[in-house]
Amino acid sequence: PLPLLPKLGLSPHSPLPCAEYQHPKAMGGHSRFFHPNFFTRYIWGSYATIHLAGFIADQSYGVDRTKNPDILWPWWHEIMRKKEKGEIPMNMPGYMLVKYRNEAEEKWTEQRQEEFADYAGVMDEE
Repeated sequence: PLPLLPKLGLSPHSPLPCAEYQHPKAMGGHSRFFHPNFFTRYIWGSYATIHLAGFIADQSYGVDRTKNPDILWPWWHEIMRKKEKGEIPMNMPGYMLVKYRNEAEEKWTEQRQEEFADYAGVMDEE
């Protein structure tokens, strides 16, 4: 077989084609960019990596993700305590007591102003 090598264009040191070698397509391979595992590997992998990085950042900086209304909304609890004491009527809407209102709440406040005129400035008295 060695004398046939130069005729085939091969040197004695070049790798010879093996009889066991098969082309990747024959073995179930592919040469597409969007291969069968592309979505699972890269899209879901990227999504999971982003969420994992966010979780690790939250844990490392001590970000508290619990929802505790006693800490987050003390002004609302103050309104509820005044309603319980009777300083504010129980049926008075909360939007009439808050400092900032949107346009719809302003309209509703104007419509019910005479009903709750005595209690309009209850939250500002402190």
